[in-house]
Amino acid sequence: VSQSRYKAIDFSDEVENLNTEQQIVVIKTQAMILSRAKQNQEAFDLLDAAVKNLPNTPELVYDYALAAERLQKFDLMESELRRAITFKPDFAAAYNALGYSFADRNIRIDEAIRLIQKGLELSPNDHYMLDSLGWAYYRKGDLEQAVHYLQLAYNINPDPEIAAHLGEVLWHKGRHEQAKKIWDDALILSPDNEVLIATANKFKS
Repeated sequence: VSQSRYKAIDFSDEVENLNTEQQIVVIKTQAMILSRAKQNQEAFDLLDAAVKNLPNTPELVYDYALAAERLQKFDLMESELRRAITFKPDFAAAYNALGYSFADRNIRIDEAIRLIQKGLELSPNDHYMLDSLGWAYYRKGDLEQAVHYLQLAYNINPDPEIAAHLGEVLWHKGRHEQAKKIWDDALILSPDNEVLIATANKFKS
């Protein structure tokens, strides 16, 4: 962790004189710094304390749920995302996060699709949600729908993880050269993305 990150963490401890909205911003920023530094337990502990102090704050509950997921606390993640949705029924990202988690773990796929579709109704053309929906259809075995939604997502934003997903589905459709080109193009822009590297190596080796 760089010294500047430690300074950010130290500075954000000074929250006593801030109003609630400012405290939320500081806590979310601090947790993001920790998670980017792969300090997942520390990020979880910070958010665990925060949601006890500010229990009805859907944005903090959402971040707490994702921190729980990074530690593979999947039951907690699910209950907290559902709690965030209860507080904020139009919380598109929370529907998507829960649906994507199910799809990525290859469980409850029909529910995953419903949740992600609800997120897309609330946030149309969101490339992350289109990616989630494509990935869920891939897990369901519907490669045509998977390519459709993943290509839409990739056209909006050629994010490296979307590229990883789209390439994997194309590979399974037998379109190997197209898959390799998508991975290669994405690796030029994002040579350190772990998901992209792992996916490309799995199929190209």
